[in-house]
Amino acid sequence: MDAKARNLNQIFDGTISFQIPLFQRPYVWNVERNWAPLWEDIQELMDYQLRTTRIRTHFLGAVVLEQMKNVAGSIETHQVIDGQQRFTTLQLFMIAARDVCQQHDSEKFYERFNDLVANKASKVDFEHERYKVWPTNNDREAFKLVHAAKGPEGLERELENLPDWQDQNHQVLGGYRYFYRKLDDWLQGKLSQEEASAPAMPVKDRLEALWQVIGNGLQVVVINLDDEDESQVIFETLNARGTQLLPADLIKNYLFRRAQSAGKDIEPLYERHWKAFDDKFWRKEVKQGRIKRPRIDLYLQHYLTLMLRDDVRSAHLFEAFKEYVLALEEQAAEDADTASGRQQRVQLSTQPLSIEEHLQSMSRYARSFRTFAVPPAGSRLAVFLSRLQAVDTATVFPLLLLACDQLLPKQQAEFDRLLVVLESFLIRRMLCGMTSKNYNRLFVDVIKALDKRGEITAMALQEVLLSNTGDSVRFPTDEEFRQSILHKSAYQNLAQYKLRAVLEAIDQAQGVKKSEVLPLPPRLTIEHIMPVKWQENWLIPEAVSSDPEQRLSFILQRNQALHTLGNLTLITSSLNPSLSNAGWSNKRPELAKFSKLNLNRYFHAPAAGKVDSLTDWNEQTILQRSEDLFSSASEIWPYASVTAG
Repeated sequence: MDAKARNLNQIFDGTISFQIPLFQRPYVWNVERNWAPLWEDIQELMDYQLRTTRIRTHFLGAVVLEQMKNVAGSIETHQVIDGQQRFTTLQLFMIAARDVCQQHDSEKFYERFNDLVANKASKVDFEHERYKVWPTNNDREAFKLVHAAKGPEGLERELENLPDWQDQNHQVLGGYRYFYRKLDDWLQGKLSQEEASAPAMPVKDRLEALWQVIGNGLQVVVINLDDEDESQVIFETLNARGTQLLPADLIKNYLFRRAQSAGKDIEPLYERHWKAFDDKFWRKEVKQGRIKRPRIDLYLQHYLTLMLRDDVRSAHLFEAFKEYVLALEEQAAEDADTASGRQQRVQLSTQPLSIEEHLQSMSRYARSFRTFAVPPAGSRLAVFLSRLQAVDTATVFPLLLLACDQLLPKQQAEFDRLLVVLESFLIRRMLCGMTSKNYNRLFVDVIKALDKRGEITAMALQEVLLSNTGDSVRFPTDEEFRQSILHKSAYQNLAQYKLRAVLEAIDQAQGVKKSEVLPLPPRLTIEHIMPVKWQENWLIPEAVSSDPEQRLSFILQRNQALHTLGNLTLITSSLNPSLSNAGWSNKRPELAKFSKLNLNRYFHAPAAGKVDSLTDWNEQTILQRSEDLFSSASEIWPYASVTAG
């Protein structure tokens, strides 16, 4: 290993190509964290050079390079093992500097900067060798656009002629625009830190300062690996802090380096199995629980949990993946001694062996996971995922990945039945106040139990869940479910969004079959029918009001009934103020008049000639409505929805 500090002239001058392998992550640097701090450092150096005519060196960090074996007569080529974000940024800066020089009619400095970003056409054999730095696949089209733009206006004209310009890496385009604007403003004196009394520096002096700082003032430590250096180990070590690269980036590097070492053509492998992982969908941060994480991290955690049949911590994704790959290889070597070795270990999710099989497997399950983010509108999966947000657990996703892979698209009806079983288990436990702390272990054990059965069906899942005992894992019976709905203080025990999801599900289930199914209005609020401050308009019966003990007992009983499901409904926020603490005789007609929810048809006055059972609203009528809600809830979330045969 050879490490030397070099300025940008020494690095980029001459005919040379720095190639960023496709298994590196895309360009992700941005204004706040990277471009603005870099610009401030460079501007300070340029202002200092203008004032003193002296060059102050500035260290930019390190890059790790691995020299490629070149055919005689071809240009010198290096792979960028680490530091590709820094190298790409410096190239964007120097391309912007080149184009600004042309804008200010400086042919001399245009040519100097152009020599640092492009090789002469007469010196190269392939189109990509024209560029001093050749980015990873996902950035190439945007990088070529920037190289040819000759300024932001030219870039915008090119983009107008490209209908798929949205697919280009906006970070590459954004970096070029940012540095061009800053450089142009600085050359015009708009960003000057000179004293107000000092004469304005001419553009030619500023161009000289720009060149001296960029060419000679900025330094990078270049670490060149030799044949004996383990580039993968060095790559992992440099990024062990976990702040720069996602686990997916490390996994990508690991797999493609191994494929390359095995003599595989990695470009087709990338196109078929990994390219989709480099788009913005997978890097978008999404909320799971109380924290936000890149979507691809969530996927990898669920994927590895499924593959390993073991709970995987988010902080150890790369280490777990590498151990998984090596363990499978060791197992395969042992199985080579017995013809039936691998067959004896077949699981519902087939274990990959080769690097290509690993890429195929990750890509295949990722298609299912992508469906979870945008499920088909109106599908049973969309309903399930919406209600899963109320349960607030992601531990079922490994099981969902397995079910999607095994059942879809040919067995859609079976998949939907499986979702009903799973949803019933989760919602019943939530309404019964049962813990979700052991769900990560529980659903790993469920997958193992399904492995033993050799099938994943709604019936098999139901039997596995019904066989569990103990409060942390069992399936609540109908009577437990009923008693919880009738007597538990749902309003106090469940968060508002959980309770709202339950009531919305019941509302949908109570729809009249002859009428169309309409989406519920947004921002519905939970309303106590008998208000929390009931004393104002809901009098204590005279029979108990005079006896202190009976009065206290009555108040305790009423306060308990207040928060049960039977006393709760959904209303629009605009209706809420008019209901407030009104008495039953006023609240009931308001509900009937303004609320169109199925849930509130219960409170409508009966047809002429029918007996009205709701002339009063009290503990008994609350209990009666709780029974009605249980009837609906047990149909939505049955104890045993699947029968044999």
